[in-house]
Amino acid sequence: MALYETIFILDSLLPPEEIDKQVDRVKELLETNNCKVIEIDRWGKRRLAYEIQKKQYGYYVVIEFDSDGTAPQLLSNEFNYNDKVLRYMTYRFNKNIIKDRAKSELKAAKETKELEEKIDEKEAKVEPVIEAKKVETAEEGKETENEKTNE
Repeated sequence: MALYETIFILDSLLPPEEIDKQVDRVKELLETNNCKVIEIDRWGKRRLAYEIQKKQYGYYVVIEFDSDGTAPQLLSNEFNYNDKVLRYMTYRFNKNIIKDRAKSELKAAKETKELEEKIDEKEAKVEPVIEAKKVETAEEGKETENEKTNE
């Protein structure tokens, strides 16, 4: 199986329920064709670089998935016959990009683990210091005022 990503732009004038329905429709299409949906990233409403069908804004959605190679054609057919989709693009990740991504995730995990260990060591070395502060009550404050007036 190969790692793919599809980006599609929906009409931004659609109500939020319809946008959710379209995203779910694409997700179900992928899942029914033995694809594993890894991530759905909704970028939201953004300005288009140029007008498409006299529209200046679009709702961007990115879906990352594993497939055996049949999904891009299915998605292409779906997007071509759906009037709510302004543009789309599906591409396959290069193996080198996948390796680099895995290495960077592993490196980030190691760095966070090292930071957590350093924090734990510092917390163990630091002993809590409690400073006792004398708090005057209202009665003590009155007594001192009375003493001052008597003098």
